[in-house]
Amino acid sequence: MKKTLLLSLMLINLNAAQITKLLDAVSSIPDTKIDNLMVKEAKTNKKSVEASLMPTLTLNASMEHFNSPVSLKQLTPTLSASLIQTNSAIPFSKNILKVGFNVSMPVFIKEIYDNKTKISHLINSTKYQAKINLLKKEALLITLVSKLNYLYSLKKALETQKNSIQETLKGIKVGVKVGRIPEFKLLRLKDSLNNIDISISNINTNIYDTQAKIYNLTQIKTTAPVEFTSNQIKKGEFIYLKPLKEQLKASEYDVKIAKDKNLPKLLLKIQGYRAYAKAYNNDASIHEDLASVGIYISWDVFNKKNSSTVQKAKISKLKSSLQIQKTLIELNSQITSINNSLKELKRAILQAKNSIELKQQLLKSAKTAFKLNTMTVDEYLKYEDDLAKAKANLANLIATKNSLLAQKALIYGNNLKKVFK
Repeated sequence: MKKTLLLSLMLINLNAAQITKLLDAVSSIPDTKIDNLMVKEAKTNKKSVEASLMPTLTLNASMEHFNSPVSLKQLTPTLSASLIQTNSAIPFSKNILKVGFNVSMPVFIKEIYDNKTKISHLINSTKYQAKINLLKKEALLITLVSKLNYLYSLKKALETQKNSIQETLKGIKVGVKVGRIPEFKLLRLKDSLNNIDISISNINTNIYDTQAKIYNLTQIKTTAPVEFTSNQIKKGEFIYLKPLKEQLKASEYDVKIAKDKNLPKLLLKIQGYRAYAKAYNNDASIHEDLASVGIYISWDVFNKKNSSTVQKAKISKLKSSLQIQKTLIELNSQITSINNSLKELKRAILQAKNSIELKQQLLKSAKTAFKLNTMTVDEYLKYEDDLAKAKANLANLIATKNSLLAQKALIYGNNLKKVFK
């Protein structure tokens, strides 16, 4: 007795570990990794915007040839006169080599700061969507495992029915030999066994198909039922609303960004260069340095296109708001439907268990009556079928309940590893 109990506990722990292992495996499939890369991509976009606030340094060089001498830099009248009087090298030449740099940095561009905040909300939305996608896969896994368990239970019910009929058939053979029971009953039982074998073969095909789908989600092969239990689901905000709310906040900043285009933009620019050449008057090698620093302002005082951009952003914001309202209505309807179905399933499961017990007793009586030749073969087989159908019905109800619980857990954003163990 102790050994049997210990073995049962070991099997329960094995199954519990298996459902957890399957749920963990969903996180490792390529689809989930792609969702995680989407989050990384969104974070990279934010870094790109942040980088636009930093100074930009550009080095440049040029070699230019002109058809007449040009100045390496602007000369004041006094310096120009002094160079001519002293016959010094005048900084004019036809061939000029320049090496320089440019530094630019935004001092005030409101659009950049609002765009940075907008992307932060889009990152949050992407994170929530990645979580939803993972939970969807896990909920689908629970549905598939529940279906697999149902198919195994259905197969077991048919195998039990087959064994029961085979036992009855052994007793009938004796009656047929002595002529007390017509051979028709024996043939009818054999036909029933053939039909059961066909049904079991079809169930095996469905089992293989379901196992393949589970493998696609987990990369794990399942060769037996995966028993698990369900825990209480925590209610809270619908997870489907979270990415939509972040998108709404992002669309609010889209409006601000569109309006920002009407604000002035301030840029700091620093530039400098050194020019090398040969003076056109005495062919002496010369070089000149020139540098400047300045604050530059640009302002679209009138741009009709900006007004259209603002209106488009406002429409997009309104669409995001309406999408939240629509989704909330749909989710409330789904939760109400799921809760009502779960209540009915709870009652139906109790009734199904009671029905199995009754049908088992009825089958025992039917077997006795059939062997005593007071019941027709079809009447007896009906009791066999009724018991098998009752067992299959119970397994189907349990599978449906688990699938609904998985959907409910998904809507509330619960951790399915805590809900199903």
